[in-house]
Amino acid sequence: MANTLILFSSANQAGNTYQLTQAVRSQINENHTRYFNLDAHNYADYNYHNFYSRDDFYDIAEALSWADNIVFASPVYWHGVTSNMKRLIDRITELTENPEIKHIGKGLKNKKGFVLTTSASKEVCPVFAGFFEKVFSYFDIHMTGLLHLDCSKTLTLPKQQIINFAQLLK
Repeated sequence: MANTLILFSSANQAGNTYQLTQAVRSQINENHTRYFNLDAHNYADYNYHNFYSRDDFYDIAEALSWADNIVFASPVYWHGVTSNMKRLIDRITELTENPEIKHIGKGLKNKKGFVLTTSASKEVCPVFAGFFEKVFSYFDIHMTGLLHLDCSKTLTLPKQQIINFAQLLK
């Protein structure tokens, strides 16, 4: 069974993206899942000198190493991810530079990448999707699934789409 890491961030901690994320989580084995609410963790911004105190990033990095599947869950804000999600992705740069954890960055190769997102549009924003395509490509992570829900009127959790997405994680 594959290990799945879910990295969630949203300004609305009980909003549409959270509900979508929880619906997917309910379909997968919790013993093989780790969940990080990035908004509840403290980690420094990326810096070119790689001077960091011990913060929550290293727990996330360890979980990245453990995972077979990496799921990013964020609503679309101004064509992009939440600020905390972006800060984490910037900080992941440390995995390419810091000799103590560089093996984790190299170990991302051939993992599977997924995205869960919601917005007030029928289609996922191409800038948003392209951002993840570039991030995954950089680390040789296989872009395996993206589930976007249109929440312009009300949130509808399409059971079959959620089941199909969860099947990709198994």
